[in-house]
Amino acid sequence: MIQSITTRTLVLLLALSAFAFGADRPNILWITSEDNSPFIGCYGDPLANTPNIDSMAKTGVLYKNAYSTAAVCGPARTTLILGMYPPTLGGEHMRSQTPLPSFVKLYPQYLQEAGYYTTNNSKKDYNIDQDLPGWDDSSTKAHWKNRPDGSPFFAIFNTNITHESRLHPSRHTFPTGADPDKVRVPAYLPDTPTVRNRIATYYHRIAEMDTFVGERLKELKDAGLAEDTIVFYYSDHGGVMPRSKRFIYDSGTHVPLVIHFPKKWEHLSPNKPGTKTDELVGFVDFAPTLLSLIGAKIPKHMQGHAFLGEKRSEPAEYAYLFRARADERIDFKRGLTDGRYRYIRNYLAYLPTGQHVNYLWDNPATPEWEAMFKAGETNEAQSAFFLPAPLEELFDTQADPDEVNNLVDNPAHRETLLRMRAANRAHILNTRDTGFMPEALMVEWSRGSGKTPYQIGQDAVQYPLEEILDAADALLDKGKKAMPELIKLLDSDDPLVQYWALVNCMVLGKDASRATRKIKELTQSTIAATRIAAAEHLARIGKMDPRPVLNEVLLNNPNVLARLQAINALDHIQAKYPYDKTVFEKSMAIWPINGDDLEAAEWMGRYKAYDVRVMEFLEAQRGE
Repeated sequence: MIQSITTRTLVLLLALSAFAFGADRPNILWITSEDNSPFIGCYGDPLANTPNIDSMAKTGVLYKNAYSTAAVCGPARTTLILGMYPPTLGGEHMRSQTPLPSFVKLYPQYLQEAGYYTTNNSKKDYNIDQDLPGWDDSSTKAHWKNRPDGSPFFAIFNTNITHESRLHPSRHTFPTGADPDKVRVPAYLPDTPTVRNRIATYYHRIAEMDTFVGERLKELKDAGLAEDTIVFYYSDHGGVMPRSKRFIYDSGTHVPLVIHFPKKWEHLSPNKPGTKTDELVGFVDFAPTLLSLIGAKIPKHMQGHAFLGEKRSEPAEYAYLFRARADERIDFKRGLTDGRYRYIRNYLAYLPTGQHVNYLWDNPATPEWEAMFKAGETNEAQSAFFLPAPLEELFDTQADPDEVNNLVDNPAHRETLLRMRAANRAHILNTRDTGFMPEALMVEWSRGSGKTPYQIGQDAVQYPLEEILDAADALLDKGKKAMPELIKLLDSDDPLVQYWALVNCMVLGKDASRATRKIKELTQSTIAATRIAAAEHLARIGKMDPRPVLNEVLLNNPNVLARLQAINALDHIQAKYPYDKTVFEKSMAIWPINGDDLEAAEWMGRYKAYDVRVMEFLEAQRGE
């Protein structure tokens, strides 16, 4: 009898506890915009017409140092939805659909388990399966108003009013929102009427976005929920002019973040209302912060820190950044900022920062800028975008907000360089960054083994990251003096150590001619990514016609990412070795975009025409 009463009492207490936990938690509303840096009045922009966000900042907390981990939506939103760095999972490549380990969930699933009604209106765009559980409703009709009575809610409202495409005249035409003569043109862009017009037009979109924010706030107030709801406003990454979106400079990753706490929930913030804080926060911190705000347990696999709520931890020293393939162009950069200094490591330093991406070139400012560069009409700062990237970049964003003065070779900043270089290396090792696997090889290994990229990255035998990183960094402070080491590494038994020795030879160009014999051997490698890179390098230094190697990949390799790497290589060397259009047409017949190519369907997700985009660009270059 006593045992029965005790059991009933325990059940009652648990039920009452759950009720109290659910009844005394904040609602949380996220209002997100797309592709905009802090072109906001409360951030000091004199041309911005943003009264609603400015009002939020007066009674809320403005974060001066908030950063997206990536400068394009898919990778940035993947960071947000998982609370993990996508390179740990192999999900850093734009619109890939990388498989996840079984223990990883979307953060809204944890909110659901805590009793929250979760809605997303309505953009996902993750580099993972779009249909993983977590949302009670993710659609254009999703709204916190549809929640069950008594349920706390977490709701996202996303607007694309400020999206990059809004500056593409072929898609949209809008009035200017500022006087073109008064806008500030960044030092890396040419000061032309086209550039000024595009910037001025963007201010119109910013004003419309602010109206959207105001409408969401009014809905809360009209429903009597303003005093029960914590509101975040932020953008999904920076932008939107050329050399911002997609690029991990400040212009691409620095985002506005304003958080309003009603009086009831002010204790969950370390900052008083009306504060402007220097605290460093990144997108990887948002998911654990959400769980901290509602008093839920933060999973150990989440890699960020909570900056609000009862589980708030010490602020991070750095915000870490990454760049991988963006649409049709392959790249690989890692970086970090401490709020003042920004360090960028360009691992494919034989490529220009500004590779041709169709979508980016739809902004008329971009082709105009490129034409001026080709005509010799741009200065050093404006030309850098189209030239091979340096191995490292270091900027003082206080003294040089446009990041055009690279301090890497400045002795006065040597200590800062070494400090941030070491922090980048430590972060790569700590997070088991999978990015040192070429995407084509990641697909090959994952499909062949049935392992997720995460599992491969955790395997120190298959993926000896420290050894791989040593090979990738062989040129730092050495340059061509590293050739004896690179020649040894080209004979490594580890395919990725070998691959990164090859990449460094590509960076050195003709200064790596001593390795020509060995690199010719690598054109016969069993790994497609290595064959492609070896053939491209030899073509760049005039030692080999690469087309037999590259055409073989296009015609015979079922891996869509290998084919994309091959067509990119053909683009890089087309001036010396024009591509054969009939080969690509045969490739498309064998591997149709919407055919039964399993790799394409699973890894390229909803967008499987990136190789076609490069082919069309090649044809346009030849006037076809």
